[in-house]
Amino acid sequence: MAGDAHGPDGGDEHRKTGILSFPYSRRFFALFLVAILGGLAVRAALRPEGFGEIGFFRTGALAEEAAREPTLQGKGVCSECHAVEFAAHEKDVHVTVQCEDCHGSGDQHVKARKEGLPPEQGKMFRELAQANCLACHRRLQARPKLFPTIDIGEHFATVGVTDPATKCQSCHNPHEPLFLDRKVEQARLHPLIHACTDCHADSAIRTKPLPEGHVVTFQCKDCHAGVLADFKTKPHKDLDCQMCHVFRQDSEFSGRILKNGNPKFCLMCHQKQPFRGKGRIPQLESFEAHRNEMAADESEKQNRCVDCHGEEKIHTMHGPVVSSQAAEGGTR
Repeated sequence: MAGDAHGPDGGDEHRKTGILSFPYSRRFFALFLVAILGGLAVRAALRPEGFGEIGFFRTGALAEEAAREPTLQGKGVCSECHAVEFAAHEKDVHVTVQCEDCHGSGDQHVKARKEGLPPEQGKMFRELAQANCLACHRRLQARPKLFPTIDIGEHFATVGVTDPATKCQSCHNPHEPLFLDRKVEQARLHPLIHACTDCHADSAIRTKPLPEGHVVTFQCKDCHAGVLADFKTKPHKDLDCQMCHVFRQDSEFSGRILKNGNPKFCLMCHQKQPFRGKGRIPQLESFEAHRNEMAADESEKQNRCVDCHGEEKIHTMHGPVVSSQAAEGGTR
């Protein structure tokens, strides 16, 4: 029994030889070692020069990228030739939108103009189509409620457009969509406004009273109850306040409310156009001709639309800021 391989002495001998005593084990580890060495050799052969010297990339890649000509030029380059459009763009609500967001990359255009090539070479994208504007402004559930979006049919019905193929640019200039009379950052700071449609899909919810226990929200009537009461007696009463006083959100808590006295803003709805229906919205052939006809003296020829029609057609322009709680004689 002492010399039996299965006895105590035989077991000790087996343990001393270990796993490498089996031929297949030695072959396995040999192949494993070859694979590792082969992988290191391939890695060394394919490793680019300068790789890993200052980071997980080629050192020479920095100079190569710096030498590439940029595809996007930035609106500062556009301003060198398009000063009028740039000035309008910088004061209006598209100020944060780069020119190339709408017109496409400008590298070929800038190159063609610098080299004096014919105008048809390097032309920028300028297609006037609804789809181009609706790519950003179509009403979608995924878009923020305070971002300006529309349902095209609902919007056309509101502003009296009868031709569904009407281009957005027929009323809105993309460089100054609202024809602001001052820079957008100069507009009054204002707390966030909560519209009923921020939570409710049915737009008719705006005309219904708040149910008991409804969460407290900030709305126009909370500070401008007197102005809003007067507004409800005027021809514009069916419009939302933000149809004219566009709210531009700056943060999670506040933004800027736009009060625009530029006649061009009013004419977006009141300029006579072939795509508008007759009778629903008063329309002018020419603002200048209308103003000169109605002016009693030279000083009135400088009047804006709101100077004559503000109190009469829109709402009182000098109403005090009164909360709805005070107006109703109680608290919410």
